[in-house]
Amino acid sequence: MLDKIFAAIGMLGVIAFMGVVTVFVMEPDLWIITIIILCVGVLFLWRDISPGPSHVEGDSGSDDSDG
Repeated sequence: MLDKIFAAIGMLGVIAFMGVVTVFVMEPDLWIITIIILCVGVLFLWRDISPGPSHVEGDSGSDDSDG
């Protein structure tokens, strides 16, 4: 659970940093690339923290099944 919190904090930090960069540089091309890259990053973060089946073959998805 803590890794999900740190991932969300990290993504918010990246979004804030890129917001500052795009405001100070003021280039529309940079805005477009930044929005695309941030959308991809948020998509990957969302897929990682959302509940669902594990992507590892044979893994049940629970952390305490190391046995």
